[in-house]
Amino acid sequence: MIVHLLHSQIDPVEWDLRMGDCRNASWYGLSSTLNAAAPGWNALVDEATGSRMPLPWRRKYGIRYLYQPFLVQHLGPYAPVPSAGDATRFLRAIPAHYRYADIHLLGTEVPSIPHVRTEERTNHLLRLDAPLESLREGYSANHRRSLRKAEKLGASVQRNVGSAAVIGLIEGSEQFVHWGVDAAQRATMRRVIQATEEAGNGFGRMVVSGGEPVAGAWFVRGTDRIIFLKGIGSQRGRELRAMHALIDDVILEFAASGMVFDLAGGNDPQLARFYSGFGAEPALYLRALMNRLPPLFRRMKP
Repeated sequence: MIVHLLHSQIDPVEWDLRMGDCRNASWYGLSSTLNAAAPGWNALVDEATGSRMPLPWRRKYGIRYLYQPFLVQHLGPYAPVPSAGDATRFLRAIPAHYRYADIHLLGTEVPSIPHVRTEERTNHLLRLDAPLESLREGYSANHRRSLRKAEKLGASVQRNVGSAAVIGLIEGSEQFVHWGVDAAQRATMRRVIQATEEAGNGFGRMVVSGGEPVAGAWFVRGTDRIIFLKGIGSQRGRELRAMHALIDDVILEFAASGMVFDLAGGNDPQLARFYSGFGAEPALYLRALMNRLPPLFRRMKP
């Protein structure tokens, strides 16, 4: 039976222990991540199997709704023995008092559910199970040229960069403004990045040219993967192919580790080409939209 737990009923230590039993467990589903990204989150838990799904929620106009937290790619469901029907079971179990939802789930297909529609989303994954030379052979010819250009023009990758420097570079860029990141998302980004730095599983990289930062990114190291959480490059950085050099440096460090490099995106065709140029393969997940609002209010989503 799938039960609904309020935040006050969730023991974070037990939650993380049970997450450790899930074969598809993820850093996204850990209590520390959820506390930073979606304070006050609730959850659904299958008491028989131990499967679970966090429920980030808010209230607007008196309506409770579920949302996808900024920088969190998906919400499970996480299961000791994952099955194709997990997403469907948990979507059906969402309590009626949540009237609207726009969330991302693991899975590739959900049958028809009243008031719910789904659409495919794309991630890109690169398996770091081969030596660096072999991994670089999988790069596109264009990416290899870009890396040679970055080296020739003196782009230098700096490791062990703190969160303050990376956050400052991201928030200070014109590109960040164009993304339309609102104040709440900005605060979430700061909390999440700083939480991983404090926990010791987050790390920053920066590309410098002429003494000035031209690209930077923050990564998270999970049990079996490296997650590219957020990155940005300046106009000069794009000219130098700085982000190519930055991603290549992470591959250099973790080559032959057996981990997965989770590039955490690829719905944008340009990003998809960029990630696939490193040899990354697409992996599908789902966006689920639920609308239980009365007909007169369905266009007024929270």
